[in-house]
Amino acid sequence: MGMKKEVKEHIAHKMKIAKDFESEGKTLHALQVYKKLIDIYPTYTKAYVNLADLYERLGKFNHAVGLLKSFLSIDPYNYEIRMQLGQYLMKKGKWDEASDVLDFLSAKGDPKASFFLGFINYKQENFEIAKMNFLNFIRCEKEPEILMEAFFYLAKIEIELSDFESALAFAKKAKVLYDNFWELNLITAISYFHLGMYTHAATHIEKAKKLNPKEASLREWAGKIYLKTHEFLKAEENFLKYIELKEPASSELYADLGEACLNAKKAEAALAYYEIALRLDPGNQSAQAGKKNAVLAVENNKTNNDE
Repeated sequence: MGMKKEVKEHIAHKMKIAKDFESEGKTLHALQVYKKLIDIYPTYTKAYVNLADLYERLGKFNHAVGLLKSFLSIDPYNYEIRMQLGQYLMKKGKWDEASDVLDFLSAKGDPKASFFLGFINYKQENFEIAKMNFLNFIRCEKEPEILMEAFFYLAKIEIELSDFESALAFAKKAKVLYDNFWELNLITAISYFHLGMYTHAATHIEKAKKLNPKEASLREWAGKIYLKTHEFLKAEENFLKYIELKEPASSELYADLGEACLNAKKAEAALAYYEIALRLDPGNQSAQAGKKNAVLAVENNKTNNDE
């Protein structure tokens, strides 16, 4: 028992020295103390955690990962180290490696690991697997703030899976925390758009635009929504703003802009935009049909002017 107390006191003393070195900016000294502790006590978790954090702050990502992997070779069931390693790998976008590390914890029913695996699979566009992991997470988690984040990602996933009713349901649950986040309002607007509820879609896209005026995707969706509400000048304005924010635009967007102008009685502008759309994609059928209508409208305008 006496030795255990001495060991604890020795470890606590050395850890304090290392932390003091860190606070004084003496990182090399701190590194040496942590390494010495690990040499003496190779299963003392906290020394690995602190040393890995210090490596990460110094930009030595590979050192941090290698250190944590070396600990897992000794104790593969250590929760703290496995979770820390998984998060490091996620930060660097090493999704497959992170998944391998965290799968073990998820299989044990750990909700935090399920959340991270949901995020990893979302990033990898494995949307069904991502959905399964987030649903596993919300069945176990009670903390409201992190639940709202899971609902937010589930709403995004359902958009990708084209289940717009479910996307809207999850978006409404996430609203408690994310109501003033532009992306949640975009998700809500997209959901309403695909459900044919264009007035509701317009309300949320306008809120999103106010929250993030420089986000180009909001302008594209606003244009699409206003085409459906037959507010063609608003559609034109938003499509033009999108082009200003994110040049070059797609053939589809120029075709939509042509449609907005044609319906706003701006035939010549519509024709010009349809021609741009066809230069970008000669097979764009919407632009092909629109151009024919725009040519007829321009000719009719000339006839009426001649008369």
